[in-house]
Amino acid sequence: MLPIVFTSEGFVGERGPGDWGGLVLNGNAPINVTGGEADGEGNSGPYGGDDPNDSSGVLNYVRVEFAGIRFSELNELNGIAFQGVGSGTQCSNIQVIFNQDDGVEFFGGTVNCENVFLYNNEDDSLDWTEGWQGSIKNLVVVQNEIDADSGIEADNWENGFDNLPRSMPKLYNATFIGNQQLSNDPGHGNRFRRGTGCIARNVIV
Repeated sequence: MLPIVFTSEGFVGERGPGDWGGLVLNGNAPINVTGGEADGEGNSGPYGGDDPNDSSGVLNYVRVEFAGIRFSELNELNGIAFQGVGSGTQCSNIQVIFNQDDGVEFFGGTVNCENVFLYNNEDDSLDWTEGWQGSIKNLVVVQNEIDADSGIEADNWENGFDNLPRSMPKLYNATFIGNQQLSNDPGHGNRFRRGTGCIARNVIV
């Protein structure tokens, strides 16, 4: 099966990270931001609601490459952003490569993904916040050689460490391969902070 490819409009051989924004899915599943709704990064619209079973459609056999724009340190587009996306969404066989910011980030929601490959992304490969309670099964991460930060950067919510629902994703069968060459900033394997939880099984870092 040939994948659906979201890529740069540049010529092959001239494409690079940050050539375009990225893929954003906004749903109506719960998030733990005060008020229960939020505005997406990069002016990507409102998200969040009260339906944990909400569906944002099907994402299957999809590759996102050369995406991710950093408008500022607090306003960045990722390879794929799942913003308040519910468990009715089908997400499997996805790949994010050569992205300027995070590979995949979950902003709350309950979506579950399987068979995920994150390669050579420049910030964190997997990021979550705002009460994500979904899962990832079968994940492989290969960090960027120069600009990578953490394999995982995980938060509950930076403005409410104990806000509910608490981030508590399940992570099964994951391999994180560090490739950081900068001796003055070696990054982190996985970074759990700000009240997040996580259930992890069969993980190698």
